Amino acid sequence: MGRYKVEVDLLLCQGHGVCTEECPKVFEVVDVETGYPKVRVKEEFPDEALRSKVQDAVDYCPNRTIKIVELD
Repeated sequence: MGRYKVEVDLLLCQGHGVCTEECPKVFEVVDVETGYPKVRVKEEFPDEALRSKVQDAVDYCPNRTIKIVELD
């Protein structure tokens, strides 16, 4: 495993916040112009040490909006 990037499909995100519970160093829930909460990626290229927590966020997202993109 090498470098990776975290992406969130904001059109599908409903701001449940499960990802922030799994990995608060990478994700946070914010209000957007629509007045509905969405997830913001705080760390787009997280450290490898956080990979398992990011993977948990991917696995537990109720709308399956998060993905890991391998860069190497």
